[in-house]
Amino acid sequence: MKRARWMLRIRPARPEEPTFVFFPHAGATSLSIGRLLTALPPQVGAIVADLPRGSGLDDGTPPDQAELAAEGLTQGLASLYEQETTAPRLVLVGNSYGALLAYETAWRLLEAALSPERLIVSGFRSPVLPPADPPLYRLPLPQLRAELSARYGGAQEADATEWDDMPGIEALRADLKACDTYRHARHGRLPLPIDVLRLTRDTSTSLEDLRAWQSVTCLPLRMADCAMGHFPWAESPELIARTLIHLTYAP
Repeated sequence: MKRARWMLRIRPARPEEPTFVFFPHAGATSLSIGRLLTALPPQVGAIVADLPRGSGLDDGTPPDQAELAAEGLTQGLASLYEQETTAPRLVLVGNSYGALLAYETAWRLLEAALSPERLIVSGFRSPVLPPADPPLYRLPLPQLRAELSARYGGAQEADATEWDDMPGIEALRADLKACDTYRHARHGRLPLPIDVLRLTRDTSTSLEDLRAWQSVTCLPLRMADCAMGHFPWAESPELIARTLIHLTYAP
């Protein structure tokens, strides 16, 4: 494994094979890729966003702006390839907040002459749409826990008192603030194909909000239905791995 600023390369791709760059959901660490990584074929590369999480998990301060996070992630990804002479086949994969980060990072990679091959997103509205729900990041912990459970499922087993000491709460609030305060400021559309995974058991994002990703790419949008909830990498890693491979290799 090779670590760079806010990026962790878990394994390199074999020659001419793609490298999946994963952007996890709000509050997650790089460990969230674990089950999905084991389901991917060994010839593909894997990199995961490794944002500072704070709260004793590391010495960093979690960024609370999506643009700031994307800038650091872009710098980290570029540094992983600065000594390589062959351009990598980068496929950016983002779920939930990670979809927003993947989108903003894609723009910055284009500006850094490190063009991704495609963008695959799930569990998040098109970036051009403002948040429809009241902001989460300022809620007291008991209400925050209840809202996250109601919107996304996967409720924490800990009670409200344990949540006060939950190591990742600082990162979770920072990531939620980045989602709640983000406003689209890009002009034009990405010259990249975008694939949207429609998680059919995830009620947090409407079909219309997912289709609106078409407005940020100048190429036709593809949608793939996946019978799973808001956290598919943990729920159905084998199915997600097969879907990623199919979308990446299909014409």
